[in-house]
Amino acid sequence: MSGQELSGLRKWIQAADLKGRHLEVGTAAGGTLCFMMKCFTEESRPQFTVVDTMSYFDDQMNIVKKNLAQNGLDSQLIDFRVMPSVTAFTHAEAAREQFDFILVDASHKIRHVMEDLRWLRLLNTGGIACFHDYAIRFKGVCWPIDRFLRRNPHFSRVGLEDSLLCIRKNAEASQTEVTAFDRVWALLWSPILQLDLSLQKRLKPKQASTTN
Repeated sequence: MSGQELSGLRKWIQAADLKGRHLEVGTAAGGTLCFMMKCFTEESRPQFTVVDTMSYFDDQMNIVKKNLAQNGLDSQLIDFRVMPSVTAFTHAEAAREQFDFILVDASHKIRHVMEDLRWLRLLNTGGIACFHDYAIRFKGVCWPIDRFLRRNPHFSRVGLEDSLLCIRKNAEASQTEVTAFDRVWALLWSPILQLDLSLQKRLKPKQASTTN
């Protein structure tokens, strides 16, 4: 994350003053995880849960633990769930878990982002959620989030810092926020956006050579 995004993240976390469980979906090397945990004193720090397949790069889990240790944070206190987000959500929903804060910084593919939005069903009223890479260039991130907010007025925008979007859950929903139809919608758009991305990558070198 950029300095602006991290600054916004700290501002929102500290202003919300949420005591319940905090969830991070997609942790990479654990840098943002360390940053979020250090937004709290050791005495006031809530329980952190991390969902990640730990297959993004070689030896990912050990690198995350090393980063935590270098920041004076005990990895044993973190609830690591080494599995895909969709699997972790199914288990968490069955266990009726609730979270006060959720950060999603995982796959940019539209169908995966739509699946990750299902975690907001488990967000407590008054809780906040942040989504990284919410920017025009990442249609697979923007489109499902915009659709979600249009269809779920009990969520509102808190702020946007660079490409980090923060939203708040203001009330409980009477029905499921992400429906089967939403998931089908994302699946239908998935190959189209993938093709769009491939075309953009192919056209970039040609545009550069024309300018020169």
